[in-house]
Amino acid sequence: MADSFLNKWESPESEDRLEMVFADRFKAYGAYFVRANYRKSKFIATLIACGAVTLFSAAPVILAKFKPKAQSGATTMRVEAKTLDDIEEEKEEQKEKEPPPPEPPEPVATQQYVAPTIDQDAAHDDIVLPASAVTTPGQRTQEGSNDIYGDDGSSSGTPFNDGNDDEIKAKVDKVADFPGGEEAFIQYVTQNFQYPPRCWEEGINGYVMLRFVVDTRGAISQVTSLEGTPSCPEFTTEAIRVLKASPRWVPAQYNGKFVKAWRQIPIRLSVE
Repeated sequence: MADSFLNKWESPESEDRLEMVFADRFKAYGAYFVRANYRKSKFIATLIACGAVTLFSAAPVILAKFKPKAQSGATTMRVEAKTLDDIEEEKEEQKEKEPPPPEPPEPVATQQYVAPTIDQDAAHDDIVLPASAVTTPGQRTQEGSNDIYGDDGSSSGTPFNDGNDDEIKAKVDKVADFPGGEEAFIQYVTQNFQYPPRCWEEGINGYVMLRFVVDTRGAISQVTSLEGTPSCPEFTTEAIRVLKASPRWVPAQYNGKFVKAWRQIPIRLSVE
């Protein structure tokens, strides 16, 4: 009996202890209320803690159900600058990875007439545009100033060769360049290139290698396509249009003079 009484006395929330301690005191005092409701408060606090732990544990699963799914059909256009050496290395690597083509089957004699067809997939990858699609030598594709650019792209520089020599040089000391360099050309293509809608919808990455002439005044002519994308010929047409509409280029130089020379440049646009 004595042990039971001592155990209750040691418990702070024991009713007997509370009554004895606050027998002649004001029971509305805060200490009496806290001790009298200790077990109830402890139970409520335990429930709140368990509920909070459960809520935080289940939060990722709940948020995952209400989180909107990412759009899979979104596409972006990225301009990738590559040099001629990079293009040649990619071609060599692709040729090494491609298995050798199977030998064609032996023709079988038959009396049935078969109409000839053209296999589009077996066509050559190069796309050469007809003469009507390119400019003629000396034709102006965009109006501009008659300034001749120097090494730094300014209007001052070595005088151009204004003779009657119409020779188009293949090798020069310094090739013709877009005003502002490669970065400026990439920015110009990005701002002016209109990706063909069909190729965009089908996710076709476009590539074309253009060859053209830059005369001593920076005008472009004889634009042709050495390589292109067979599945998207519209890409080549648009690339030629953008090139023709470009401002005057900085002419090539040979022996300290501006000369008329060939220029090649790749354009590759990717749909992601």
